[in-house]
Amino acid sequence: MNSYRILLYLHIAPVVVGLGTTFAFPILQAAGEAQGTGATRFAIRTTERLEKLIVNPAVVLLFLMGLGLIFDDHTGYRDDFPLWLGVAIAWFLAAFALSNVVQRRNLSRALQLLDGTPDDAPLPAAYLAHAPRIRIVGAILGASALGILFLMVWKPGQ
Repeated sequence: MNSYRILLYLHIAPVVVGLGTTFAFPILQAAGEAQGTGATRFAIRTTERLEKLIVNPAVVLLFLMGLGLIFDDHTGYRDDFPLWLGVAIAWFLAAFALSNVVQRRNLSRALQLLDGTPDDAPLPAAYLAHAPRIRIVGAILGASALGILFLMVWKPGQ
């Protein structure tokens, strides 16, 4: 097995494991909200834990292996860098920042809004007003993952 295949595998596996996990986050949030405050708090904490233990390490590995692929002689991208790849990398970095700055803050704020509310109580009005932010940013991140995947597979202009 050559270095290209190893790098490619180590680039694709984190996509499946790390980014695949994130598509369950809206389901967790919705299921929690349907069950009340305690379940919502659990869902958000679970999302944060999955981000910390699975998603973020996978995303870092994905990025590093992608850089390795750029400089691997098999791709030829070191000498002829395609526009679609530049767009994908910029989009990836923007999505990474959105996730680790905006969405992380959204989740922290949601937990603050639930703080002090009994587990069996209805969701506080302040949380209900804030929750759509989590969903909107999550949708943007999901669309970003699919858009970047499209660029990686389709390679427009190549």
